[in-house]
Amino acid sequence: MIKRLISHPRYEPMVTFFAICYIVLLVGEFFSWFSATSFFYKGLDLIFWGIFVFDYLANLFYASNRKEYAKSHIFDLIAILPFDQLFGFLQLGRIARLFRLLRLTRVIALSNRFWDTIKKLLHTNGLYKVLILNISAVLISSLLLSILEKKSIFDSLWWSIVTMTTVGYGDIVPQDAISKAIAIILMLVGICTFGMVTSTITRFFTENEKDTKIDLLLEKLENQEQVLKELSDKLDKMTEIDGN
Repeated sequence: MIKRLISHPRYEPMVTFFAICYIVLLVGEFFSWFSATSFFYKGLDLIFWGIFVFDYLANLFYASNRKEYAKSHIFDLIAILPFDQLFGFLQLGRIARLFRLLRLTRVIALSNRFWDTIKKLLHTNGLYKVLILNISAVLISSLLLSILEKKSIFDSLWWSIVTMTTVGYGDIVPQDAISKAIAIILMLVGICTFGMVTSTITRFFTENEKDTKIDLLLEKLENQEQVLKELSDKLDKMTEIDGN
């Protein structure tokens, strides 16, 4: 039951979503957006912590090499360390700032969970090259517009992003021919690349789900093969008994 749950194609995205929510909760507590003493915060903190404890222990238990899994998932272990109980045991409750800082180590630990996914996404169809092109185009055009039309960097950056995405609010309009030429280039880059970005993201999630389903099918085939082998052994034993 548990093995089937953690092997489900939607399990990993679901846990990643919980990780993002937990990071928001921890960052909010660090910057005093939420009160750490409120029932709402404590309840969510306990629920999320329980989910990650279950995830770590379940994957560790069903790992083919538990020692290797523990070594390669040190950050996951950090994410489930009970800082509250540790500080209470050591009677260091007065060092609240240090306590909050240590809780933020969970942000790093949980971020590591989906960093591999982000890295794979960036390397799908060379997506990182497209993003580098877009960012470079925005930064260079912002700098040129700021120099040519003497606008602030923030206004120039805003104009570059709005122009590249072809939103065109019209609150900032280029006046000279060079600025208009830059706008044309930005629009062409945006039109040509944003379609690639959306198609790459779609392909990544489609292939990722397909690979997960293939892994599940292979696992089922292995299980069926094991069952057939056990039945074959039983038949052999029955044949030997009948022969005797």
